Amino acid sequence: MADATPPSTPEDVQSGHSLWGSLALTLPLFLWSLLMFSRSFTKGAMAERAAVLLTIAFLTGLIFWMMRTGETYAPRRIFFVTLGVLFPVGFITELIAHRGSMSIPLAAIVAGDTPFCHLVIPVAAIPAALTGTVFFPGSILPTPDNPHSIASMTALWLGGSILLGRGWCSWGCFFGGLDEGCASLARKPRRRNLDRRWTLFPWAVLIAAVVLTTLTFEPFYCVWLCPFKIVTEFSPPDSVKTALQFVVFTGLFLALVVVLPYLTKKRTQCAFFCPMGPIQALTNKLNVFEVVVDPAACVSCARCVRDCPTLAIAEGPDKRPQITMRCSRCGACVESCAKGAARWHIKGTPFSASPRMARALFLYVAWIFAVMFGGSIIANGLSKIFHLVI
Repeated sequence: MADATPPSTPEDVQSGHSLWGSLALTLPLFLWSLLMFSRSFTKGAMAERAAVLLTIAFLTGLIFWMMRTGETYAPRRIFFVTLGVLFPVGFITELIAHRGSMSIPLAAIVAGDTPFCHLVIPVAAIPAALTGTVFFPGSILPTPDNPHSIASMTALWLGGSILLGRGWCSWGCFFGGLDEGCASLARKPRRRNLDRRWTLFPWAVLIAAVVLTTLTFEPFYCVWLCPFKIVTEFSPPDSVKTALQFVVFTGLFLALVVVLPYLTKKRTQCAFFCPMGPIQALTNKLNVFEVVVDPAACVSCARCVRDCPTLAIAEGPDKRPQITMRCSRCGACVESCAKGAARWHIKGTPFSASPRMARALFLYVAWIFAVMFGGSIIANGLSKIFHLVI
């Protein structure tokens, strides 16, 4: 039987909470932040303590903004872009302090002193399952020289994927903050009507990377295709091969992370190239949170289709929007819908269930993970900056 509940109004879908209600909802997340950074208050240097205090204030202010106003996309984007910018600041500073440069010396590769990147997980996991061998020059367990081990990064990714589904790509993946930041620089897109068939290309990248990793016995995506090598670490360009790799990394970064996002206001690296995207889309099937469209309220204006930064919404045969499994839970469509048709929802609950409650529950889960994972990255980047000025 069809749900006879009247469609939600925009106020129902996007309204925030009262002042006292927002404070009450924010308080547990503020205490969670204090817990996550408790060691830094007692053992950290002055620059680290200052960075932690600023990070806690920043994160608490953003979640209060979300609770009070009902907005999700704008404050999340500020968090996400900050995460994306400060990750390379902290990471590169540590590399230079530890190795003297961003390049990876052969000795570090042989010793397994190579930080494991979450983008390599699907490329490495599938050949490992087929052959019993991990084709990545890193350590399985954390070591004093390499805390970013295969096991620790895989555990973080797995936990984030269970909690957020492909929301990982809008709340946890620090690399995604870079292309989203470049996409937000332009007021209007210079290029519209992107061919959505390109959203299938990440599957091709994933399959090619898995096959070539298995054949070459090296993480092919990491060695040849990753745009973010240029802002993390790379082999010294002292041979024809490594010089060519450096050129490829630089070209892909400029094209997919800087230029195309600016021209299209879309996250083109995430939507069109990242091999993790297909895997994260599959994890959406496991996650309990989703964004849905109320057909009774939808007027087929296609604003949500236009504003989705990852092209995860398509027009169906009846011209109504269809949210695909590529949805990254960023909230852009909910806030662009003037009729309140796009709404937060929890799987297994009635379609008429409160979208505001579903959103609040999702924000709690997302922010707990964001503070635990992204908060430490932001604080680390800020502390490196403060060390230079304090």
